[in-house]
Amino acid sequence: MTEGSITRAADRLGMTQPAVSNVVSRMRTVWKDPVFVKRGRQVEPTSYALSLWDQVRSPLFELSSAVNSSRFDPRESRRIRQ
Repeated sequence: MTEGSITRAADRLGMTQPAVSNVVSRMRTVWKDPVFVKRGRQVEPTSYALSLWDQVRSPLFELSSAVNSSRFDPRESRRIRQ
């Protein structure tokens, strides 16, 4: 959704371009929607994909932030046990 390109998405995900293409193909089958359509050298989401993105964008970013947060160091914690 954010890259506009299967190849750039694959690079960002650490996957091969064919692997990402296969995932998109499976999404098309499951959701019975093209999901992305080619516009020149870019891909654009369908209205259905945009609708899904509206629902999952926030939870995905929250999950990403949680996973990429710094490691917990109890010596630096200012939390008081009650």
